[in-house]
Amino acid sequence: MNLKRLFFMLVAVMAGFGFPAFAAGGGGVLADPGAMEGKHFDPKGKLLSEFTIELQNGLRKTLPFDDKRDFEEAKQGFIAAPAYQQIMAEAGNVAWDMGSYEFLLQGKDFDSIHPSLQRQAILNMAYGLYEVVPGKIYQVRGFDLANINFIKGDTGWIVFDPLTAKETARAALEFINEKLGKRPVVAVVYSHSHGDHFGGVRGVVDEADMKSGKVPIIAPVRFMEAAVAENVYAGNAMNRRMFYQYGVLLPRSPFGHVDQSIGKNTAAGNTGLIPPTRLIEKDFEELTVDGVNMVFQNTPGTEAPAEMNTYFPQFKAF
Repeated sequence: MNLKRLFFMLVAVMAGFGFPAFAAGGGGVLADPGAMEGKHFDPKGKLLSEFTIELQNGLRKTLPFDDKRDFEEAKQGFIAAPAYQQIMAEAGNVAWDMGSYEFLLQGKDFDSIHPSLQRQAILNMAYGLYEVVPGKIYQVRGFDLANINFIKGDTGWIVFDPLTAKETARAALEFINEKLGKRPVVAVVYSHSHGDHFGGVRGVVDEADMKSGKVPIIAPVRFMEAAVAENVYAGNAMNRRMFYQYGVLLPRSPFGHVDQSIGKNTAAGNTGLIPPTRLIEKDFEELTVDGVNMVFQNTPGTEAPAEMNTYFPQFKAF
C-alpha cells in the first residue's frame, strides 16, 4: 500500500468517518461540582467500605510517601503558568480543563483513590512553561496527555511531538511565544506513531509551509504504516480500550477520572495529521536544522511500532 493511500485512509478516519472518538480526542470534559468535597458524582454511587479504607491506610504506611524528591524535581525550570485553565475547541466544546482537577491540590488523602495513583495525579498537575536546558530546550506541560517540546534554533522553534489536538498545540505555541518572544516554527519532529504525539500538528505548522519545503516534518521510518495500523485497522478496538482503560468519559472526581498516569488526560479537540517529509531510515542518522545538530536513533517496537530517540550533542541532552 503506498504512502498516499495510507495518508488518505488515516485522514478520513480521524475526520470522523468511522472513528469519531479519536477525532474528538478524549471525548469532552465533565467536571463534577462535588469533587472538592469528595462527594460521589452519582447519587446511587456506593461509598467506601471499611475494608477499602483500611487497605488504603495500610498502603500509605508501607509506601515511601515521605520521599518528596519527585515533587521537587518536577518544579525545576518552571517559568510561568497561563492565566487560563480551559482551552476551547474549534467545535465550541471545552478541549482542555486543568481546573477540573483542582480537587487534587487540597492536601487531602482520598480513600477512593489508590495512594500511588493520587501521588502521580498530583505530579501531573504541572501546568505551564518549563526550561529543560537553559536557553535551548523548553517544554509546555499540562496542555494535553503528552508534553510538547520546543528546541530553540538560530531563527525559530523545532517542535517535538505536537500533542493530540490542534487547539492545545496552538495554545502551547502561543504561550511560549508570549513568554519568550515570537519565533516561527522551522521544523516538526514526530518521535513516534501514537496520536498524542502528532495529532495537534496543524496547530503549530501550516500545511502550505510543509509542501513548499519551508518546514520539514521528521519522523521514524514506517511512521505512516504504524499510524494507520493502530488508528485505522485496529482503530475501533483501540478506541474502546482507551475508554475502558482510562475512564475518560467519567466526571473529574475522586470517584471518577483522576489521571491517566503518563499524563493528565487526552484533549478533546481537533485531531489531524500532516505526513512526514523526511523519514529517518537508518539505525542512526544525523541532521542539522536551523543550527541545531540532532542525532536520531531508530527504536522500532519499543513503546510504538515506529519510534526514535534524539540526542542533541551541542546541548548534551537526550
